[in-house]
Amino acid sequence: MCNTPTSCDLGKAAKDVFNKGYGFGMVKIDLKTKSCSGVEFSTSGHAYTDTGKASGNLETKCKVCNYGLTFTQKWNTGNTLGTEISLENKLAEGLK
Repeated sequence: MCNTPTSCDLGKAAKDVFNKGYGFGMVKIDLKTKSCSGVEFSTSGHAYTDTGKASGNLETKCKVCNYGLTFTQKWNTGNTLGTEISLENKLAEGLK
């Protein structure tokens, strides 16, 4: 047996188009994957259809568990490259 929707639920799906981050005039994409060797890749980008401007970024993360090291590299379309090296739980327990 089907329950009838309450009056506050009517039109909720249509309201979500305007309230849940759907951008009109903008195309957005987010991708994440992990290689068989354990390197994580995440990329995102967006383009504005009215101006034609586009931007994006790429992030790679590689963990060396034996030594507690994590290498993170970030690159964006502004041609900025950032690298972070973190050491976890090797000097003192819980220290990063």
